[in-house]
Amino acid sequence: MAAVLFTFWRTRLGARGLPEMTLAMTVSSLGAVLTGVGAATANFYLGFIGMQGFVIGVVAVTRSMRRLQGLLPLYPLEAAIIVTCAVGDAYFILATQEISGALVTNSLAYAVICTVTAVHLFREQRGELIPGCRVLASIFSAFAALSLFRAIIRITYDIPTPTNMQAVSFDLIFTLIAIAVSIGWSLGFLWTSYSVAEYRLRAANDKLNRFSGAVAHDLNTPLNAVIGYLDAIETLPQTAQHRKAEFIESARQAAMRMSKFIHMLLEQSRTLSDDAEPVAVDINHCIDEALEALRAKFDGVQADIQQDVAHRTLANPFQMTRVFQNLLDNAMKYRDPDRPLYIRISSRQSGDWVEIIVQDNGRGISANSQNKIFRQFQRADDIGAIPGYGLGLSECRSIVTAFGGTIDVQSEPGNGAAFILRLPAAGD
Repeated sequence: MAAVLFTFWRTRLGARGLPEMTLAMTVSSLGAVLTGVGAATANFYLGFIGMQGFVIGVVAVTRSMRRLQGLLPLYPLEAAIIVTCAVGDAYFILATQEISGALVTNSLAYAVICTVTAVHLFREQRGELIPGCRVLASIFSAFAALSLFRAIIRITYDIPTPTNMQAVSFDLIFTLIAIAVSIGWSLGFLWTSYSVAEYRLRAANDKLNRFSGAVAHDLNTPLNAVIGYLDAIETLPQTAQHRKAEFIESARQAAMRMSKFIHMLLEQSRTLSDDAEPVAVDINHCIDEALEALRAKFDGVQADIQQDVAHRTLANPFQMTRVFQNLLDNAMKYRDPDRPLYIRISSRQSGDWVEIIVQDNGRGISANSQNKIFRQFQRADDIGAIPGYGLGLSECRSIVTAFGGTIDVQSEPGNGAAFILRLPAAGD
């Protein structure tokens, strides 16, 4: 098993905890050989060294679990286990030659450190680690219980030399189980490592699919503006040819916004990661950027848009502009044709959080559809023939959630909708 782990270690250096697990299996294997030779030749010095190999191996295994979870090693506990076992084994094996005392000392040490490790493994909450950690925690719990049981047995059969057949038989069974547990630790560790890699690969693929769909969705707005202006040029009457230059300039500006959007996407993908630090964002600037991209649409229906935002949030300016562009575009798309479009964007602060409310007087959303609309490729049930793909709001939720926030909707059919963004407040 040590050779297998060493091969994985040399070919997959990025696996957290793999060097410690390789060390554990190597040292434990050497300890088993030395202990066996010491027992066969009645050499207590070899037996002592071999038993220290077991102790170091168990400590290394527990450290590999913490590395797997991204936790720091428990240095004080590790040192206490190694020192206690070394001093106890030196006394019971080399000084008094009471094997039972050494086995009791080591077994109690195993029970303690394996119980602590099992507790931390059971507490793991990350989705990619939960299945493997639960299995490994069960193995550590079982070994801790077995080690405690062994300590009780060896105290009961406290003999100076291993001549009691019951005790010797139990020690042999314990050794065989310990070998099986070691293999279980190794296989469980490898399975968990590859499960994590597979989980992250699936998450990356899902994110890529969501991102590509969101980009295509967001590019529709400036592209439709370009197409709209060009179509308007084609339909201009002879008496209004003087407006051709105005429409051409508007189409050029829309194309420039699309180019800027693509450039910003490339910059974001190159420089930012999921754990990038958010910055203080001027929400009004993000709203203005979003409105500029939609200006032609809103002007066409003479929309009344009011801004009353006086707070800043911790997020990313480009991503927040995308959020407002999607929300405002939806307000336009799902407006009530029987009344002029009215949109009000306001903010309020509550403690460490800022709430931004984007409210319209559109068609509204039924209660059954209000959770559904935030899912990818899901749309409200009562939208009629209005075109769309169900991507905008799911991307809004993804962006807001990435910065530790939430987005919800309050609406009644026929009475408009209010989208409430809750984000961390930026300091002064």
